[in-house]
Amino acid sequence: MSQEKKVSEAIKYRRSVRIFDAQKPIDTHTVKKCLELAALAPNSSNMQLWEFYHITSKDVIDKIAPYCFNQNAAKTAQQLVVFVVRKDLWKQRAKANLQYMDTVFGKNNPKAEQSSREKVARNYYGKIIPFAYAEFLGILGFLKYLMILIIGLFKPIYREVRKSDMRIVAHKTCGLAAENFMISMAAKGYDTCPMEGSDTWRVKNLLGLPFSSEINMIVSCGIRTEKGVYGERFRIPFEEVYKEV
Repeated sequence: MSQEKKVSEAIKYRRSVRIFDAQKPIDTHTVKKCLELAALAPNSSNMQLWEFYHITSKDVIDKIAPYCFNQNAAKTAQQLVVFVVRKDLWKQRAKANLQYMDTVFGKNNPKAEQSSREKVARNYYGKIIPFAYAEFLGILGFLKYLMILIIGLFKPIYREVRKSDMRIVAHKTCGLAAENFMISMAAKGYDTCPMEGSDTWRVKNLLGLPFSSEINMIVSCGIRTEKGVYGERFRIPFEEVYKEV
């Protein structure tokens, strides 16, 4: 493995590699360390509604590959990481944040003795998060949306409160973790390929995931071959996407 790359070098080195070298295994411990860095990604409200399934078994990789439509990136992968969105765990993760508040501010502080920062934090995870994530057959989301529309006539307000909105939030968060992972892997001289094309239901069934979970992406891992990168990188001219205001 080459010397670890700087952030800018890792970003430029990272490519979506479609064919990995079967003769060059990658270290499982190193991949796990990169996943630890993935868990440090910024995420909405620090809810961390993600799980990372690190697939090192060749038998399991061979079973997942057909569910990824036998893409070369899946068939030749040395390892796989399945990034999973767990919006259904919002109550547990909100509780974990409240418990963390106990270590920061102390436990069972009377409201009169709480600092403004503590009051805001406990109110956020105790009331605002349940308001945003609670749902019942889509009815609560619709009622929240109507309420936000009315309040929004008079002042700026957060508007993404429906079930579909919160699903997008959770997937954006998981995508940030996946990017952290891929850049960390590139820094180590390892290659990856994010795959959205898969039969997610079959993959969830194979991994024993609950129906309420959602697969964000499957990232194949290995070391590129000469044919593994399909041509030069193409990007729209930066001037077309950069807007200074």
